[in-house]
Amino acid sequence: MVDSTKKDAIQKAASQCFAHYGFAKTTMDDIGKMVGLNKASLYYYYKNKDTIFCEIILEERQNFLESLKKNIQKIDLWHEKIQAYILERQRYFQKTVNLHKLSIKTSQELQFQPLFLDLLKRFNLLETSILSDILKQALEKKQIQEIDTLKTARIILFVANGIKQQQILLHEDTLILTQFDFRKVEENTSFAIQLILNGLMRP
Repeated sequence: MVDSTKKDAIQKAASQCFAHYGFAKTTMDDIGKMVGLNKASLYYYYKNKDTIFCEIILEERQNFLESLKKNIQKIDLWHEKIQAYILERQRYFQKTVNLHKLSIKTSQELQFQPLFLDLLKRFNLLETSILSDILKQALEKKQIQEIDTLKTARIILFVANGIKQQQILLHEDTLILTQFDFRKVEENTSFAIQLILNGLMRP
């Protein structure tokens, strides 16, 4: 039987290693030494550091999304809710890469790992649902035009993610993302999302 307390300790140790060495340079040996386990014992719980990282990200993002959902409920206007949501998720990404010291190359490689890709798909569905619910409420109140709310939510996320990826791809892949200037990403994303939202409003 897997000891959940031990798994929590491994995740905490891994987070500390990622913050100290950076994700790319952290090894399973580093994590094992930090938590006081030999390699064989560590592999009983996790097959590699990517698996540990995905579980850490899963918990971090679940907590973030729950908190964000509560915060945007306090905002009255539907378009301000969406702008606030998109802005905060961009800042969350920045916080994540800063905490784990991810390079552009590493972040790109992770996206094609089956485990991480599955994680991204799960959160994409959840985020789409959150934005779609905001749009449905606006539609019911006749604040926006008749639209497919689910499809529109997907487009909003696609645009936000696309701008971020495009800006990142313009830099050397060895660049540590903590050195990346996210202000331009925020500015361009806010501008693009506002264009979409303006187009949804009833004349």
